[in-house]
Amino acid sequence: MLPSDPPSQGRVLTFSRSLANIIKSKFTCSFRPRHLRSQQPPNFHLPLPHFIHQLPVELLGLIFILGSEQDTFFPLTVSHVCSTWRQIALRTPALWRRIAIGPNEPMWRERIRRAQACTLDIQLLPYRKTRSGARRSQDFNPYTVNWYMHMVVPHICQWRSLEIQFSEYSPFLWKAALADCASPAPRLQELTLVHRFNDDVQEFLVFAGYTPRLHRLSVDGIRLTWMPSLFGNLTFLDYTHHGFTSGHQAVYDIISILSISSRLVDLRVLFPRGKVTRFPSRREPVTKRVTLPFLTQLHLKVDGSDIPFELAHLVTLILAPSLSSLRLIDLSRSQHSFPSLKSFFYVYALPRTLRFVFVGHGWPKTHSLPNLSRIHVKRSRTPDQVLNLQNRNNRGPASFGRSQGPLAHGHYRIDSLNVHYLPKLYRQ
Repeated sequence: MLPSDPPSQGRVLTFSRSLANIIKSKFTCSFRPRHLRSQQPPNFHLPLPHFIHQLPVELLGLIFILGSEQDTFFPLTVSHVCSTWRQIALRTPALWRRIAIGPNEPMWRERIRRAQACTLDIQLLPYRKTRSGARRSQDFNPYTVNWYMHMVVPHICQWRSLEIQFSEYSPFLWKAALADCASPAPRLQELTLVHRFNDDVQEFLVFAGYTPRLHRLSVDGIRLTWMPSLFGNLTFLDYTHHGFTSGHQAVYDIISILSISSRLVDLRVLFPRGKVTRFPSRREPVTKRVTLPFLTQLHLKVDGSDIPFELAHLVTLILAPSLSSLRLIDLSRSQHSFPSLKSFFYVYALPRTLRFVFVGHGWPKTHSLPNLSRIHVKRSRTPDQVLNLQNRNNRGPASFGRSQGPLAHGHYRIDSLNVHYLPKLYRQ
C-alpha cells in the first residue's frame, strides 16, 4: 500500500489541473473557427455615364448640325470636347457647310474642305462673330469683297444659300461681289442681297440666268434681271424697291416681276422713302393685273409718314384668290394714322378669303370683313391685342366656308379679348 500524498501536495496538484483545464479551454476557444457571415459587397458609388454618351452617332451628329445653324463656331467647339466627338464632327460634312467669309482665310478654306460634297451656306455680312460671341464690324471695299468672293466662287455649284449684306456706303460693292457669279447655281435655294445705300443703277444678271431650285429671295437696293429660269419658282419674296424709279414706272417694274414669279406663297413689299430717282417716270397708269393663285400671306410695309402712291396702286393690280393673311406694318412706328388711310381702304378691295389681319401702329383702322375670325392689333408700348370674332347667331367659331345669312353681311360679336404680354415691347 502506497503512502498517501500529503495534503499540501494534493491541493497543489488539483490547482495545477484546474489551471491547465482553464488554459486549455481558453486556448481552444481562441482558435475555434467562427461561423461564416454573409458580407455585403463594397459599395464604391461609381458615377453613371451621361445619357448623351448613349445616343446613336447619327442622332448626335444631327444635334451638332442644329447647333451649327445658330453659332458659326459651334463645330469647332464640339470637335474639341473629346476624341469621340471630334471623330463624329469630322465625319459629318453638313456640320461645316456654313461659311461666314472673313479675314481668317485658312480656316474657311479648311471648312470648305471638310464639307466635302455637301451643299454650302455662304454669308458675307457687315460684321463677323468671334469665338466668344462678340460682333466686330467689317470694313468692306471692292478689293476685299472681291477677294472674299474669290474664295467661294469655285464652289458655286455647291451653294445652297447666299447672303450678302452691306450696311455702309462704298462704291462698286455689288460689282465686286457679283462679278464672278456668272455660273449656274443648280442647288441654290435661298438668296439674300441687301444694300440700302446702293447707288449703282446697273441691272445685274446673276448665275447665268439658271437657278431651278431657288425658292426664297430677299432683295433690297439692287436691280436684278428678272427671268423665269432665275425666279420662276419663287415661293417667298421680300422685295424692297431700289428707288431708282418712282410712280407708275415703279409699279410697272413690280408688276413685271410678279408676272414672272406667279407661284408666290408669301409676298412682302416696301417702297422706301428718301432715294432720288434716276430714271424717267412712266406717265400712263398701269392697267395690267397679275394673278397670284397660291398667295396666302401678304405684307404691306411703310416707312414714311404716309402710305406711298406706289403701294396703294400696286395692291389694286394684284388678284389673290387664296389670300388668308394680311399684315399692315409701319416701320416708323408712328402714333398717328396715315392721312390717306381711308382712301387706301377705299381703293383696295380686301378679299373675302381673309382669316387673319395684323395691324400695327399707323394702321389702326380695318373694315368689317366676311369670314374674318381674328384681328391682331399692335401699337407702340402696348401689348398685343387679339380679338376673336364669332357669328352673332352661332356660339361656335365663325365658319370658314361660304358665308350665309348674317355672316355674309359681316355681323359679328366679340367673343373674347386676349392680351398677350410680350417679353420685349416695341419702342420708338
